[in-house]
Amino acid sequence: MSIPGARPDDSHPPVTVLGDKACKARYGVAHVRSIFSQAGCPFKETSPDEDAMAVDGDVDFLAASARIQIKCTSQFTIAGRGATWPAEVHWRDRWNAARIPVYFILVILDRRDRFEWINHHGAGTDHRAAAFWTRVDKIGPGENVAVPKSQRLTVATLTDWEKEVEECFLPM
Repeated sequence: MSIPGARPDDSHPPVTVLGDKACKARYGVAHVRSIFSQAGCPFKETSPDEDAMAVDGDVDFLAASARIQIKCTSQFTIAGRGATWPAEVHWRDRWNAARIPVYFILVILDRRDRFEWINHHGAGTDHRAAAFWTRVDKIGPGENVAVPKSQRLTVATLTDWEKEVEECFLPM
């Protein structure tokens, strides 16, 4: 019996259109979308050809949106204190020009092999991934993105983000 989504064997080669890097990028966005969906917050993804703001999309709240940059990797472990991602100069410039919060989300895959990212079984489906975040719209020149693993992306995170967005519209 074959389990859908299990690692294909030689008699059933995988249908592959995207390369591993593109699969990882799409998985990262899908993982984040699932958390936003659970929270009831719409996510508008930026078209790849229109990524001039160095963000992958916007998460919508009632008052306004926040900008989101998503990276997905298997080069770190889920456990640990933090991870650092290189920030390109033009990213920092765009993020710092924003008048609303910009959040960097790092999706960490616990497995390098993409056929092990998701495990389908009789009781459900398990993902070998976790997402962590940090705010980057005030990142300093020459700084990289430091993502503390104490900041796990969950439904509760979006409540905090909504408050930060609303604070942008309060009188000084």
